Amino acid sequence: MPTFNCGHELPKSRVGANLSHIPQDYGKRCPDCQTKTATGTIGLLRNLQQSCENENSLDPNISQRLITYAFDRFVSQRKTSGFKQNFDEFLRACGEVSLHLLGRKQLSNFILTAKNRWGSEIAKQALRAIGTAALKANGVYTPIEPADAEILTTLNRMITLCKERASAIDVFDQLEIILNSAKILKSLQNEVIFALSHLEEGFTKWDSIGSK
Repeated sequence: MPTFNCGHELPKSRVGANLSHIPQDYGKRCPDCQTKTATGTIGLLRNLQQSCENENSLDPNISQRLITYAFDRFVSQRKTSGFKQNFDEFLRACGEVSLHLLGRKQLSNFILTAKNRWGSEIAKQALRAIGTAALKANGVYTPIEPADAEILTTLNRMITLCKERASAIDVFDQLEIILNSAKILKSLQNEVIFALSHLEEGFTKWDSIGSK
């Protein structure tokens, strides 16, 4: 088995078996050494996401175990130098990767594991990171411009409300509401923008007709 530049191999364990499903750069340190630093742990998450985007998608259950591995490695060191300062960045990365790679069942299992191992406060932070990632991924994290347009008032109010609620998620059922709302708001946003563009096109023609 090939070794990393730190001299280690992939661990002969379930974690190692899961890690073998994503491409490894043996010119770098092994995952265990890599996750001894905050940036290395975040890098592992990004590598997981990129690998799934470039290759065939991983089984969501394997993705769940890999995300849980990275989460455990980071949270266990979160109060040490380097990790404490990067905790918010890690949560953002974890939220984005979890949203893209895990189904609802795996998300629920991941949050339950985090709660059982690290407590409800840590689990809440993970839930909120995933909720925020969902709104950003669907392009409904900030009001639609022009924000003061009367026709967009109700939609922008709901976008603002979802952003506020995403930062206050306490349980998985609330996360599901945000995940569903993000998709609905994206659909509504697309419909409104499409409708407005057609209205604008019509009145542009009106002006050109009137000038003949």
